Amino acid sequence: MKCPHISQVDDIKYTKEIALVANPNVGKSCLFNQFTGIGACVSNYPGTTVDVMSGLTNLTYFKNIKITDLPGTYSFGESSEDEKVTKDYINCKNPSAIINVVDSNNLERNLYLTLQLIEHKLPIIIALNFIEEARDKGINIDSNHLSSVLGVPVIEVDCLNGKGMEKLAKKCEEVMGEKVTFNHLKIKYDDHIENLLKEIESLTGNKRELVLDFLEGSKLDWHNIRRKGLIHNLIRKYKRFHDISTYISKDRHGQAALISEKVTKLGETKEIAWHEKLSRWTIEPKSGIIILILVLSSIFYILFTLGASLESILVNGFRDYIAPILTFLINFIPLEFVRKLLESGLITGIEAGLAIAIPYIAVFYVLMAILEDSGYLTRMAYLLDRVMHKLKLHGKSMIPLMLGFGCNVPAILSTRTLSSFRERFITIVMVCLVPCSAVTAVILGATAKYLGWRYAMLIYFIDLIVIVSAGYILGRLLPGESTGLILEMPPFRLPSIKGVFKKTWIRLKDFVYIAFPFLIAGAALVGILNDYGLIQYLMKPFEPLMTGLLGLPASAGITLIFGIFRKEMALEMLIALGGTSNLLAFLTPLQIFVFTLITSLYIPCVATIAVLGREVGWKRATYVIVATIIIAIIFGALASKLFPLLGILT
Repeated sequence: MKCPHISQVDDIKYTKEIALVANPNVGKSCLFNQFTGIGACVSNYPGTTVDVMSGLTNLTYFKNIKITDLPGTYSFGESSEDEKVTKDYINCKNPSAIINVVDSNNLERNLYLTLQLIEHKLPIIIALNFIEEARDKGINIDSNHLSSVLGVPVIEVDCLNGKGMEKLAKKCEEVMGEKVTFNHLKIKYDDHIENLLKEIESLTGNKRELVLDFLEGSKLDWHNIRRKGLIHNLIRKYKRFHDISTYISKDRHGQAALISEKVTKLGETKEIAWHEKLSRWTIEPKSGIIILILVLSSIFYILFTLGASLESILVNGFRDYIAPILTFLINFIPLEFVRKLLESGLITGIEAGLAIAIPYIAVFYVLMAILEDSGYLTRMAYLLDRVMHKLKLHGKSMIPLMLGFGCNVPAILSTRTLSSFRERFITIVMVCLVPCSAVTAVILGATAKYLGWRYAMLIYFIDLIVIVSAGYILGRLLPGESTGLILEMPPFRLPSIKGVFKKTWIRLKDFVYIAFPFLIAGAALVGILNDYGLIQYLMKPFEPLMTGLLGLPASAGITLIFGIFRKEMALEMLIALGGTSNLLAFLTPLQIFVFTLITSLYIPCVATIAVLGREVGWKRATYVIVATIIIAIIFGALASKLFPLLGILT
């Protein structure tokens, strides 16, 4: 099989590779974290928008093996992009072993994918996860019997606490060293399917698993096959009486049910655990709304208090210990221009980054990871789906909208799972207005810090009104019907500390490695322009809009341009221009509020714009960009003119 650009997926050096394959929400990524620590590489699979995560094992008993976490999928087929990436990766990379993570609580459903992997005679080890949790529910699985039936190794594990990892690693080494003899189960289909399989096998010379793929919709390599017409006639004949792919799927599901029943014994269920009771409360309308309000309030409170404390520690630590050393070293440089460049970039730029981005964005990502790993994010989507339908909006948009609070880019890409372009476009427009983690850093680092949490909440409230209004208006202007939201509800679990911090670092490292250097360069440029009096010429064109209409200093226009690259840079460049992280030293309270409000609403960052153009076309993307600018100016002008009349922030 040709695999163009497959080497671009990652550049990790390794000798052997293990791929993780599983349904969504079965603990696959948690297992990946147990094996790799935090040294992971996230790559976009060539030609797709699907991420593939890779890393080297860091366990003392299992070193220097590459682990690849493939997208969660329910089938080893080609009906979705996730399925295609998983199948393509395994066929192209031919990993030395495959760990198929199976949720013990849903054995029958998970076995459908397992049986497909077995049919392809792949070197798989089944990691039977959450085995203790299943036993508490009265589900007792005989893992030895399951291994005997399937003809592949089965290891009981608990990915949350690391139980069974060493045993799983040793079994992987045996498989990679070809010390394990597989006796893969042969799945028997209905007679008419079996006859068709045998006939096509004999006509094409292809293996049984390739013919099965072909009958389920995959392409067949016809290069050396001469009797194509006969094969197509044979399939057409069968399709008159049978839906072939449906029969294959039905038989495979039936086989999974029989195996599950054979190896499972139902016992007494323990008393309902706290997390099951909590799960019920979170999805019931009355209690769920109360819990949702408490969770969101707690998130905001933690962001505000912990972020502010971290900011104080980082900024004061930098000023007291790092900045004097940097200043001392910079003073040895003879060229004044270079000294000024380094002073603006290193001193002002680093302080701005420590004051805004690191404290608030890092804390936000930690909280987001806790919500995801605990299972509450899915329940939040389920609960808010009802509210969205009452507003006559599309329920399926809830997941992308919540992802947008972290970053708009993956949120827009996640809309590909929606069923129609109408739903996708409306959701994408709404996502572009959602305050991402960078905007949250600006809201908390400026408005909440200097004006108080009430004004920060007011900005979120205005954003919410704009988002809901945009969805409501577009939902009525664009033809088509909204659809409901079908979600798999994972059980509540306590997130692992290691998993939470690893996920946080993966999301935060882009800022550390990419945005921080850009911030230093931007601060250096602004500092030089300011020192040499050139900044005035750049501010002049912005005066009518910034000063005349919005009541902001003209320099704010320059900082908002930097915000197009990364939203938090608008505030960081404002600090660089002001020469201090204390905004009240050069802005009035009203100006801080207006600046923050405009930053939260105006044009998306360049990464979002690039994805927006690719997903909806540049013509529609231009309309969205222009609309966000107009909305930001209108609300900024209203706040600037009305607040003084109402006696607010005067």
